[in-house]
Amino acid sequence: MIQLGKLKTVSSETTIEIPTKDFKIGLNNTENHIIKVDSNLEIDYVIDKICNHAGGKLILKGEQAVCPMHDWKLNLENLCYNDSHISKEKVEFQKLENGNISLKDAIKRLENPFFNPNKKKSVAVRWINHATVYIECNGISLITDPWLFGPAFMTGWWLKSPSPTDSIALLKNADYVYISHNHPDHLHPETLALLKKDTKIIVGNFTSRSCEKYLKSLAFTNVSALDFNQIYELTPDFQISILKSGDFRDDSGIYINANNNQLLLTVDCNFLNSHVLPMHVDLLMTSFASGASGFPLCFDDYSLAEKRKISKRKKVSMRAAVVNYLQHTQPKYYIPYAGMFKEYSERDAFIRTHNLKNSPDDFKGISVAQNVNFIEAQSDVLLTLQNGHIHQNKLPKVTYLEKEDPNFYINAYKKEYLFSAEKTIHYLKNSGFKDKQIVQLIPTNSTFDKTESEIIYADFHQQIFKTISESELISFKEDYKVMKLSVRSEVIACVIENKLPWEDFSIGFQMRVLRNPNQYESKFWYHFTNIYTSEENFRYSPYCGSCTIIEQNPIWNKIK
Repeated sequence: MIQLGKLKTVSSETTIEIPTKDFKIGLNNTENHIIKVDSNLEIDYVIDKICNHAGGKLILKGEQAVCPMHDWKLNLENLCYNDSHISKEKVEFQKLENGNISLKDAIKRLENPFFNPNKKKSVAVRWINHATVYIECNGISLITDPWLFGPAFMTGWWLKSPSPTDSIALLKNADYVYISHNHPDHLHPETLALLKKDTKIIVGNFTSRSCEKYLKSLAFTNVSALDFNQIYELTPDFQISILKSGDFRDDSGIYINANNNQLLLTVDCNFLNSHVLPMHVDLLMTSFASGASGFPLCFDDYSLAEKRKISKRKKVSMRAAVVNYLQHTQPKYYIPYAGMFKEYSERDAFIRTHNLKNSPDDFKGISVAQNVNFIEAQSDVLLTLQNGHIHQNKLPKVTYLEKEDPNFYINAYKKEYLFSAEKTIHYLKNSGFKDKQIVQLIPTNSTFDKTESEIIYADFHQQIFKTISESELISFKEDYKVMKLSVRSEVIACVIENKLPWEDFSIGFQMRVLRNPNQYESKFWYHFTNIYTSEENFRYSPYCGSCTIIEQNPIWNKIK
């Protein structure tokens, strides 16, 4: 792999003039900006309405701006989201002689200086399952985010349909594996256990090293953390560049130039590269489903009616996010992917019933409206990109792995992981996290209606960690953020034992939350998801129900 250079940012600027004669002291709302005027009728600041979390459009509500996509709140006094370290930058402006103000509105895009549209040759692409895509170019193969069997998020997620049997051979023989981020539906150790430990694995160069740490803990020795927006050549005419999500999360997408066919896989990214993206790509693939979060269904400060309303809104917002990607990249072809999961466990029936998701078919009309060709993700179809067109070839005799039993895994977790108050307190004491945050950790049964062990009280400001009774639980403390966090006891035990990211049980629907104030505690979740994880941790247990399934398959003896 050779580093060639950097993707070039090309900008075209226009000037916008905003009339100020009707401005009042305080906050003023324009179509795309919020403008604050001080008591001397001077402009204090100008900000745009793009939410820095997922690229939604902020709505002015009193002294806050609220994003309808995920209910993020921007404090318009200090310009911080959710009273956290994430802030909104001010927009530069000029005051004109007529009293109006002018702003520079820049349209930016990425260009690959090594892309030559006049020298296109063919490249093979196959969607395997969820976010797993196989790409072969000039004899070199790359596979993305391999999750082929077994659960993710400690039994919270399951592949909607089984993977094709030959996907195991494709993975084992791949020259490169790309992991977009450290969520277990993308960094899936049971699947990665099929690989040799010197397999070439590519990740983004996140400051926290969140992906590297997990992969090295799994004993992988050939992990390359690539700098964002840099172009790397895997073999002549096969180039990749990792792009960072536009929010604070450790997440990435991948740009691919394969024989001068341009592909962009946004994976789960919010606001990928702040929507500074290559235009006129041949193939765009984005997530589409919504419902890939514990919010709002696991947050009991909301009524069921409110949860349904928020879930519907998120579903619509996901469609809007896809439209944004289509408009910013103007692709020839579009495939919705990275949303093929289901909550199959019976103990998650509530989530399965109420977790609204888009279907791939919902995007056919959207694609047509954007003048983009729609392709359905099908694991038995090989796509060939050639001369600006995609040819779909049905593969013969594709067989599939057997469907798995969620109870096998759930029972194994319950047997393997027993909650310990002593271990939990030791873990929290050594976390290094300090904030005016109180977390009351309540280990529960599968249905969250029975406390199964001692409750842990953690005051991260005064560094007080102790056990308490149910009668000692608190809902409020002045100047603090207070959480009652109920988690299935075997799940929190697994997270504590292995120093796994806490987002695992949040996204996996393994918890129920009551919080005051009712807003996202970004510092807390970021620390316990990306910072306080161990290089010696692992994301899987020695048991694996899929191993039996694979070994029973006739192809196993040919590839292991």
